[in-house]
Amino acid sequence: MSTTTTTTTEGEAGIVEDDPLRGVPRPLQLVRTGDESNDYAFTLDEANLDELISKVPKDKPVAVVSVVGAFRTGKSFLLTLILRYLRHKTKFEEGDWVTCEGDKISEGNRNKTDSREGYSFEWRGGHERMTTGITVWSEPFFLEDLGLAVVVMDTQGLFDHEAPMALTASIFGLSTLVSSFQLYNVATRIQEDNLQHLALFSEYGRMAIREQLRAEATFQKRTEEEEEEEEEPEEEAPKPFQRLEFLVRDWPELEDEQTDEEMAAATDEYVSSVMASRHDPGLEGTRRQIRLCYDKVTCFLLPHPGLAITSPKYDGSISKLAPLFLRRLRTLMDRVFASQLEPKLVGGRTLAANELATYVRAYAGMFSEGAKFPQAQTVLEATSRANNQNAANRALDKFSDVMDAACGASLTAQFLPPAEFTAKINEAKQAAMEIFDAQANMGAQDLVDQQRAALQTEIAKQTERFKLVNDSRNPFKNAEFYVLPGLVAGGSWVVRHVTDAICPEDGSFVANTCNKVEHSLGQLYGLITFLLLLVAYFKFRGMFAHVKTVLQAAFAAAQQAAVQPDKKKNE
Repeated sequence: MSTTTTTTTEGEAGIVEDDPLRGVPRPLQLVRTGDESNDYAFTLDEANLDELISKVPKDKPVAVVSVVGAFRTGKSFLLTLILRYLRHKTKFEEGDWVTCEGDKISEGNRNKTDSREGYSFEWRGGHERMTTGITVWSEPFFLEDLGLAVVVMDTQGLFDHEAPMALTASIFGLSTLVSSFQLYNVATRIQEDNLQHLALFSEYGRMAIREQLRAEATFQKRTEEEEEEEEEPEEEAPKPFQRLEFLVRDWPELEDEQTDEEMAAATDEYVSSVMASRHDPGLEGTRRQIRLCYDKVTCFLLPHPGLAITSPKYDGSISKLAPLFLRRLRTLMDRVFASQLEPKLVGGRTLAANELATYVRAYAGMFSEGAKFPQAQTVLEATSRANNQNAANRALDKFSDVMDAACGASLTAQFLPPAEFTAKINEAKQAAMEIFDAQANMGAQDLVDQQRAALQTEIAKQTERFKLVNDSRNPFKNAEFYVLPGLVAGGSWVVRHVTDAICPEDGSFVANTCNKVEHSLGQLYGLITFLLLLVAYFKFRGMFAHVKTVLQAAFAAAQQAAVQPDKKKNE
């Protein structure tokens, strides 16, 4: 199944070809949803995905923090606060993150016409929905103490009157598949229907893991007894999803007098009571389903922010927010973005930015023909294809790195004689295939074989490229074009001087003939020498121009690297 893509960006007036804000921090529409005419099919914006991923170093681990929840429960406002916290954490050294950008939360506030649009996710009071599809913030945040790049994701509100249940399930499912830390925004308390919806949405995740275990059993040729033992995964089996935190908004039972420890204890007690085992098979099945799907299920209680925020006229004044809400908000942000935040994992392996993009494309592709509840095999196939593609990409990168260092674009590269070149190619191939075989172990064997064949084809193309580069460094390359004329010129010079020494000077026929031969040989020698010097001039001129260009680029890069820390400090 192929993913429908677009290279346009979305403005207030619709889809436009050229985005004047490209490069400016802003919300990026990552996934758009259709309508009844195309069964609410998903469209992945490749240009926006590429813009986001290009800002993260290739090998940097990525954490994806997403917020999901019911329609109009304050998700976008919460995300605005998350962005303010992360901007402070990555750009400021002192001060309170809540007020570091002013005494009003004006960014993204659509209640006011003078809001800082494009500086945050949009939010407003009232009942009209703000987010459609899935949106990400265009700038990743680099938390150096955790060694992570953080991507912030917003999702369309669930259960509104405009979206069918299949679309709601698909949006929730895609967000869950992509994120590593998911905040599930619920109002007042965790209701039984919240748990039921969560169990329903995550059902195919559990089924996919079961299918994956079966596929791995076949892939690794396990015995029939081992396959029977692993037919139904138990709770210790790998979990398809990572961290889920119920964010209970407007919790009424917190008091200003309570300490942070008392509030934490109350939270733990509450979530334990909600997730505790039940005698009723239906209730217990829901909870067991959630435990099977998520590696960690936690909870955080957040009191009401104050009545002012619910008004369509709310101007973002921080002073109008309840003090207890602000206190708990600070605790929440430190909790989410402290040591508990983990990178996105698939199959227990940490994903880098470019690998995450591969999974986003694969998962979005499951909904490109309509927002339909995907089958477990579909999820498994999408995950397997993305995993195997990433394995091939890493293997090809390894091959290129080894060859670049030996005879490619590296400054230390040099000409390798044919035997050494062949040995280095074999060494690079072996290193690449070891990486591929270690990672490409998901899904059916024929899918792995297809990816392996594609990798080998690409390695063959790269081998030809490196051979051309290596041959161009051969000091004896095209030597015949210079050696033969040089030998002729040298021979002419020698014969000319020999005839000059032995020929008589008496004006006889022999003497005249010798003089003509000497003159001709001198002209031949001079012409060849001139041509060789001319060729050498143009070659050295081209070489000098190339070296000059390389040095200018290196100097510009060095200047940029020197200016960048100062620029970040000033920001």
